[in-house]
Amino acid sequence: MKKVILLLFIGFSLVTAQKKIYTNPQVFKPVKFDKTRPLRDIVPINPSLVLRNGKIWEIPNKDHVKNPPRKAGALPIGEDPAAQKSMGNSLQQATPIQNWEGIGNVNGVLPPDTDGDVGPNNYVQMINLSFQIWDKQGTSLYGPADNSTLWDGFGDPWDGRNDGDPIILYDEEADRWLFTQFSLPNGSDTPPYYILLAITESGDPTGAWYRYGFEFQDMPDYPKFGIWEDGYYLSTVAFSGGSYRGVDAAVFERDKMLNGDPNATMQIFKVNFSSEPAALRMLPTDFDGTPPPAGTPNYFAYIADDAWGYTSDFLSIWEFHTDWNNAANSTFGEVTQLTTDAFDSKFTSSNFSGRSDIDQPGTSIGLDALSNRLLFRLQYRNFGSYSTLVANHTVDVDGNDHAGVRWYELRNTGSGWNIYQQGTYAPDAESRWMASAAMDGSGNIALGYSVSSSSVYPSIRYTGRKKNDPLGQMTAVEQSIIAGGGSQTSFYSRWGDYSALSVDPNDDATFWYTTEYMATTSSADWQTRIASFTLGVDLNLKIFLEGNYSGGTMTTTLNITGDLPTRQPYNKSPWNYSGSEKVSVVDSIPAGGNSKVDFFDNNPNIVDWVLVELRTGTAANTAVAKRAGFIKSDGNIVGLDGISPLRFGVADGDYYVVIYHRNHLAVMSANPVTLSNASVASYDFTTGSDKFYGTGGGVQLN
Repeated sequence: MKKVILLLFIGFSLVTAQKKIYTNPQVFKPVKFDKTRPLRDIVPINPSLVLRNGKIWEIPNKDHVKNPPRKAGALPIGEDPAAQKSMGNSLQQATPIQNWEGIGNVNGVLPPDTDGDVGPNNYVQMINLSFQIWDKQGTSLYGPADNSTLWDGFGDPWDGRNDGDPIILYDEEADRWLFTQFSLPNGSDTPPYYILLAITESGDPTGAWYRYGFEFQDMPDYPKFGIWEDGYYLSTVAFSGGSYRGVDAAVFERDKMLNGDPNATMQIFKVNFSSEPAALRMLPTDFDGTPPPAGTPNYFAYIADDAWGYTSDFLSIWEFHTDWNNAANSTFGEVTQLTTDAFDSKFTSSNFSGRSDIDQPGTSIGLDALSNRLLFRLQYRNFGSYSTLVANHTVDVDGNDHAGVRWYELRNTGSGWNIYQQGTYAPDAESRWMASAAMDGSGNIALGYSVSSSSVYPSIRYTGRKKNDPLGQMTAVEQSIIAGGGSQTSFYSRWGDYSALSVDPNDDATFWYTTEYMATTSSADWQTRIASFTLGVDLNLKIFLEGNYSGGTMTTTLNITGDLPTRQPYNKSPWNYSGSEKVSVVDSIPAGGNSKVDFFDNNPNIVDWVLVELRTGTAANTAVAKRAGFIKSDGNIVGLDGISPLRFGVADGDYYVVIYHRNHLAVMSANPVTLSNASVASYDFTTGSDKFYGTGGGVQLN
């Protein structure tokens, strides 16, 4: 693809337009569909260098529209009004749990477009232009493999193609993996173009895949996906004949794709630049945890800077309603504009590419701030009484090319979206940018990001906040995933173009982050890193169930007979717990074999599911958190990996612990248990009746 610098905003005087609803989307079937052999049986195609005239190849970002000079009077004048200028001092022990090296620049390209996601048993990373699959302890199971491995044998014109902009997402409700990237077999200026999607047949990413190819007549640049109950939603920046045309918003028929149906369709709305000039970088929502209520539209969003000619800075929220039975009923349109605290998206770029924004040590070449868009992902959560969206973008904190992370929590209590809190994380003179933000199941928010300055090499760090901490503040002590050891000297200045912060579906309280850093000074010998961390607390529990107890241990009859459900069974009366805990049907593949082994076969000592509740007092209305887990034959209660203690996203403090089992009376700890992020707490109900609250909570087992 050729390098293009577009100056589209210059000369426009923009005002807030009347909201427009788009109707009658175009409908397309895939031009190609098939099913692969299990990936574990396919020899990986080794990543290959993509050199142009013997040099590192820049994967162009055609949608890099530079902002115009700031208009007179654009806000903020001076410092960002939402700036957090000091570092938090809580959660000092929230250091990385896992921390390993991801894929490096094995293809000789930049930027890496680093992306990854976590499932019950695996972490999968997909970058320009390779992917790799690990278990959650960092043991590689497949790869690194060239991304073309996924499309090998798919037929012309896709065989051997590997054009970039990958997205990998774990569909936790369906227990499937989604791999995507675009394909430009005729180059970036000549149609047709394609979006390629691969969906696993099961929860095992090394298993078989359903492959789909959908044709686009406009080049689908910067494709971003989100998983929703009724579809896989996509936003792209659309180019026609090499010129910017607008935005495409599309949805793919998830239910049919999960079943490998070759007749799955795509609905697509085309939004032209002339009608929505700031909408060029929308993001669709991607949900974690409890699914959205049935019929909820997928939300798209973008930012607008008053410096581009608007009357204020704002977030624009759109709704995509999909009707798979009658596409004429599907709609896409803006529903609200939310005025934000003033922000400055303009950086002063000095090199020819207009991207030299962020300082590095020992070089005049800067790194791209990519400050004119929301950054991946736009995360959605359903908390029952309200829903949230979490988003972020890069801003200039003080007008001196000092980058900070502007982040938002939006809430909808049923009457529409509002900004619940916002802040700009910039606690010192170093630049922080190219972030990804996410919220765990308890409402805690984390940020992962790049850090650099004239004295700090490009590095990776993170921070976070508890749900009830002061609004607009990242209160956790900033932690390092890895410190950089060099600068990137490529005159392209590319960095990113995105990173990925995910939440572990096993506990809904562990964050996983991946992005790039520089280990040594070079043109573009970037590396990537994968790390996990939590803002929550861990709790070891032990208890015996009277009905299963026999001679110092408990029987595992339900496990042996195959009668344990794969999803937590406490979603009905009297517990009415809405948690989404489940285990994958496919847990692992024996070395050298193809037979499937499910979670319970791998964990024969599991007795049953239990539900654990934390309370701030003894009354039921003081409950603040619940998690479903497993009780083992030795009485220990563990998380969904069958090993780890239960993890809760609550603040440090004292909590009564309640244990529910579907065939036994509930019990509560005699006294509060002190929980802290700094260490694992333990409580053993088996040591005596004094461990139970009240009388009759337990019986003596001989």
